[in-house]
Amino acid sequence: MGYSWSELETIFQTALKLPEKDRIEYVKNQAEGNSKLEQTVLSMLKESENANHYFDKLQVDIAQGFEERKEDIFSIGDTIDKYVIKEKLGEGGMSQVYLAERNDQQYDQLVAIKCFSISNEKHDLFKNFQKERQFLAKLNHPNIAHILDGGVTDHDIHYIIMEYVDGMPLVDYINHNNFDLKSKLKIFKKVCNAINYAHNHLILHLDIKPSNVYVNKEGSIKLLDFGIAQKIGEPLADRYFLASPLYASPEQIKNKTISVASDIYQLGILLHQILSGKLPFKSRENSLKSNKELILSQDSIDKELLSIIKNCLKENPDKRYLSVSSLIQDIDFFLDNKAIAVHSKSVFYQGKKFFIRNKIKMSLAILLLISMTMGIIFTSHQAEIAKENELKAKKTSEFLLDIFNNANPNLTKGSLTVKEILDNSTKSVENKFDEREFKLALYAQLIDIYTNVYLWEDSKKLAEKVLTDYTDLYNYSSLKIMSNLASNYRELSEFKKADSVFSKIVSSFEIIPVTPEFKVENYLAYGKLKQIESNYDSALQLIHKADSITKMRKTRPKEAADIFNHYASVYKDLSKYDTALSFQKKAINTISDIDGPEYQNSLSIYYNNQGNIFEKLSLYDSAILAFENSIQRKRQIQSKPNLDLAITYSNLGGAYYKKEAYDSASKYLNTAITIFSIELEPDNNFIISSRYSLANIYYSQQQFKKAFEEYKLILQADTNNFGSEHPYVADDYISLANCQREMGELNKALKNLKRAEVIINNKFDKSHQKTSYLNNKFGMLYEAMENYTLAQLYYQQSYDLAFQYLGSDHRYTKLYKEDVERVSKIMKASIKNM
Repeated sequence: MGYSWSELETIFQTALKLPEKDRIEYVKNQAEGNSKLEQTVLSMLKESENANHYFDKLQVDIAQGFEERKEDIFSIGDTIDKYVIKEKLGEGGMSQVYLAERNDQQYDQLVAIKCFSISNEKHDLFKNFQKERQFLAKLNHPNIAHILDGGVTDHDIHYIIMEYVDGMPLVDYINHNNFDLKSKLKIFKKVCNAINYAHNHLILHLDIKPSNVYVNKEGSIKLLDFGIAQKIGEPLADRYFLASPLYASPEQIKNKTISVASDIYQLGILLHQILSGKLPFKSRENSLKSNKELILSQDSIDKELLSIIKNCLKENPDKRYLSVSSLIQDIDFFLDNKAIAVHSKSVFYQGKKFFIRNKIKMSLAILLLISMTMGIIFTSHQAEIAKENELKAKKTSEFLLDIFNNANPNLTKGSLTVKEILDNSTKSVENKFDEREFKLALYAQLIDIYTNVYLWEDSKKLAEKVLTDYTDLYNYSSLKIMSNLASNYRELSEFKKADSVFSKIVSSFEIIPVTPEFKVENYLAYGKLKQIESNYDSALQLIHKADSITKMRKTRPKEAADIFNHYASVYKDLSKYDTALSFQKKAINTISDIDGPEYQNSLSIYYNNQGNIFEKLSLYDSAILAFENSIQRKRQIQSKPNLDLAITYSNLGGAYYKKEAYDSASKYLNTAITIFSIELEPDNNFIISSRYSLANIYYSQQQFKKAFEEYKLILQADTNNFGSEHPYVADDYISLANCQREMGELNKALKNLKRAEVIINNKFDKSHQKTSYLNNKFGMLYEAMENYTLAQLYYQQSYDLAFQYLGSDHRYTKLYKEDVERVSKIMKASIKNM
């Protein structure tokens, strides 16, 4: 009879905890007549002290010890464990791979099953299974295909059940999509990050090749087949040559010590194939030759990248990159126009890269030049004295010369940051100009640039100072400074201040002449603030005002797209997801065919928002795809990478949390918090939002006390940021109540749910998702209190609302229906027993 690895491990681990005299009887009972399972476990128990040697032997056996079979091992319709075979996916000399579907009615799942036929004398290699299980558990990474289980069938066929990746090999995917160089390198970096993750968990892959790197239909990289993987530092005694010969490192072919450098060698081959479509060796050269002659594609690969590949492919492993992180760093240096040491250390090369890298600063200076020129033109209309204009032009030239000097590496001591350049430019405004109206216009431009490069705190401080120093002036420049200040207040979670400033701006539109674009921009920005404050009616009214302005004149596509995007965001918060999704698609489609950094930046925002809507609809794979699309576009825009990326990382972490992929979720959330913390205060809403998702993970992992303490801190921060009547505060009360319910503090939980109920009833009508969600939590609490009458009442209300606004097929609707049915059965059973 057959058995699965998980079944084997469960019996083995439990038996280990029993007294020796009780183990045989326990194993016999658990095996239920399966003599093979019984004998294997008993053998493992006898030699448990040698269990740690299992990993190395198992990997050799999987890779090398299988009988070649020309006939199919399984047929369509055959059953393996909980899965039924659907079709054959492929085969090699040692194994066959089948697509299978779960058939135990628990849930729908497709898997890939890799099967081996092993000679009888090698069955003992499978007796120490727990080491392999620990090894597999370590590799929980979004770009590594998971191994779910394994076992032995009734006919001695050993199998591994793996995550099914529906897609195509990496090189085929790249060729099919005709990616540019940067996109190819970013895809390669994902492979490197997956390998680096394995190395950090002391695992070498040892068989990195295009057929083992797949891209699924959502565009996600999946590294396959850790069948010959080995622990870092394990001796190679009695091991066979395992890797695919074309991709094996020289030390693998010679059966010498392998290390991280062995995987780096294979990554070098893969990078060459990604960039050129060819192997870096003579096509007919003996694949088992350890010192194969390199034939690199000089014409199709950049010289710096060729240097990186050569360093990966050095014969001596000690001369290759020390780690995959070092390889990734050089790829990043190439993308960032920084000097790569393995290419050249010459002064000329370093200087050339430095000059290219500082193009941003030159662009900034040009932007300021344009801004200053516009300021001069504007001022010239106000001042009719030509001599005065001539003096201003002269001083402006001096001012711009200072900025160019700040950006010139030959005239400074080193590479100045954009912040340092802006700070120096700001200090010189007062010295270079006399006329206050003109200086105010300069400050408005500088403050705008501070904001655009995410220096919110610096922009806020400068704006506050300028508005205080220039109270005698109130004009278009003043309004532009106020607009930036209000947006900075909003991003820094100072919402009351932001509301006050925005209110003053829009009330000044009838007093101070401004452009229609400025009106639209500020109506939308003010609407976004009202949405954050959960004042949705006011938010929609402000968006309507912006929309009415655009309909009265010919507008740029981006302006129309922004309005669609703001509509989508508000309707999402109102749980009108179909409407929200429709507006979000309009926003994307309006500018999807337009090139340029400005439009790509907007698209990255729109895709991020689309991911949020998909997540609300429980379409988590679609949400992840949208977030990854957003991240890909944001990384292509080097002007403002940090906080923009962090927002989407946080959202991506939330989507993985909903998929119960907690390791991936925690990784992205912690990355987001790290980036946020560099620029923002600890209680900023961006940080609190990410921490809330981490607390949800603690709750899902039944760490209720830890989650409760985190929710308490979040409640305090949300109350300070938004006030005590905000929906975020209601969410916090519900989360606290959930923890208290699980910890048995039922009366305290009820008090917190009622606090949330007051807020939600004041903010939303009965059709809102939050009302349905709250009713469900009341139902769960009353069920825990064994008050099944109230539990059924709340569960039914929750289900009815979900059915109304989400539809019968939505995940939440189905879950709420199960709650209704479960409590109904409990009540019927109670009546029968009376």
